Amino acid sequence: MKILVLLAGVADIRFPLHPISLSSDALIQEHGSPRRLLSPFDEAALEVALKLRDARAETQIDVLLLDGVNSENLLRSVAAFRPDSLQCLQLQPCQLWDARQTAAQIAGLIERDYPGHGLVLLGREMGDLDEGSIAVLLARRLGRPLLAMTQSGQWQNEQIWLMRERGNYEEWLQVDRPLLASVTNDRRNKLRHPLMKNVMQAKRMTFTHVAASATARAGMTLSQLQTAPVIPRVGQCRLLDGDIGQQAKVLADWLKEQGVNQ
Repeated sequence: MKILVLLAGVADIRFPLHPISLSSDALIQEHGSPRRLLSPFDEAALEVALKLRDARAETQIDVLLLDGVNSENLLRSVAAFRPDSLQCLQLQPCQLWDARQTAAQIAGLIERDYPGHGLVLLGREMGDLDEGSIAVLLARRLGRPLLAMTQSGQWQNEQIWLMRERGNYEEWLQVDRPLLASVTNDRRNKLRHPLMKNVMQAKRMTFTHVAASATARAGMTLSQLQTAPVIPRVGQCRLLDGDIGQQAKVLADWLKEQGVNQ
């Protein structure tokens, strides 16, 4: 089985957020010395792939890491887990606020360079500003079924089965056709620590960059967005002031006025 893992870093909350601005062509520019790290969902997607390879050594793991600030350090941290290949993914143009554009770019690259990968794994909010739509749009572009909120995977005989929980039940899906799965974090997919010798080797590695291009979609650019107007509330809606205790008292008094005594 060939598995493709898509990763994207997020801002490291241990450091102040770096300045961000727009260029003249409405592209995001990041300044200063920003830091990125893998999100919990990225880590979960990588760990699911690693566990499948642990069980079957012939499993091939290829990784694409979305380009951005601090990419070299992030690539080295992923390289320490020894994927079969690791490349930095450059979107041209990079417009992460446009999920359809991003999905079209990544789908084109997958169809060109990774057509034989039966399973594509990505964090459930990969690269889309927490919107959660890239996985859905990417699956549609690729013509693949989507298993959202995946939590773990395992081999059964010659097939991979993926699991997610729904309420008190577990749902298992057999990967018997090309599939895309968005992964959420779970106690079963907490990313392991890499071996120190692999960490040291990763520090000496160099990485290739691959471009995912697509014609920019016509429509609104980020620079054209404006602050939404404040619309006053009308009707029976009422906002409660004060702290939690004061709000609770006002609500209790109102319920009593409506004849609710318990």
